Amino acid sequence: MKLFTPFYGKYLEYGAKLVERLNWILPAVYTSEEEEYKMVRERAGVIDYSFQSGFAVAGRDAFIFLQKLIVNDLKRICPGKAIYSSILDNNGEIIDDTVVFWIEKDFFIINGGFRPNWKTLDWLKKNSKLFNVSLFETGTCFLALQGSKSREILQKAMSLNDLPYFGLKQDKIGDIPVLVARVSFSGELGFELYLQPWYAHELWNSIIGLGKDYDIGPYGMGVSTILANQNGYITIDYEGLTPLELGLEWTVAFDKEDFIGKDALIKRKNEGLKTKLMGFEVADPKVVAAKGDNLVKETKW
Repeated sequence: MKLFTPFYGKYLEYGAKLVERLNWILPAVYTSEEEEYKMVRERAGVIDYSFQSGFAVAGRDAFIFLQKLIVNDLKRICPGKAIYSSILDNNGEIIDDTVVFWIEKDFFIINGGFRPNWKTLDWLKKNSKLFNVSLFETGTCFLALQGSKSREILQKAMSLNDLPYFGLKQDKIGDIPVLVARVSFSGELGFELYLQPWYAHELWNSIIGLGKDYDIGPYGMGVSTILANQNGYITIDYEGLTPLELGLEWTVAFDKEDFIGKDALIKRKNEGLKTKLMGFEVADPKVVAAKGDNLVKETKW
């Protein structure tokens, strides 16, 4: 079954070339990857990430439940902040990498992988049985504005000067209620706007209108992946891997009391890693690296 986000009509209106990913019909590119890349790096661009899941965790045990569930330490943040982390199985392997939004005292949102994200939801339900929490899909969609001019553009609609990196605020763009998160998957300054789906086209039009003087537009999944890869963000299938192989040990709070997969992760760390995700630079812009290519280091004596 093919799946469509609330912004699908905008893909068609802006002439996107479409691609199917995990049943979702998404924009691969609108104009060209080169143009879209320059737009985000030099000004700003708009992208729809509504295919990603959002799980709400609410209740008096929400904090201690999530502390048990994720590898990072929620004590590092407070309400109105977000934190990047992973959810592991008992073998220390990643089920989902996620950003956890601490909305208010006993209410959190977990932003995860592609909807419908049954694997993560089933794991949440399985491990929540001993906690006084409620779990549900938020049903929201979200649009991201990414690029060096993104703050200047959104400042026309709201005040963002006091919003720190990984900070959250609830506000409005015109009459549209949004949850704003200063989060970036592009490596540039950026903001994510979470909203109810019936406002989708109205918000799109508002953001494009706010950025008219900056000549902004939408960009597709191709450039999204390029931008993420350049900044070392995870875009690969991580089945069977732990945060250690993916270079995410900095997100693991080994010093907190406990989390699911901690013992297995410590064991793997002590045994030594067999693989590790590494970045590399292609010196010749005409060369395109592809899956399965061998890397050869030439040494001159």
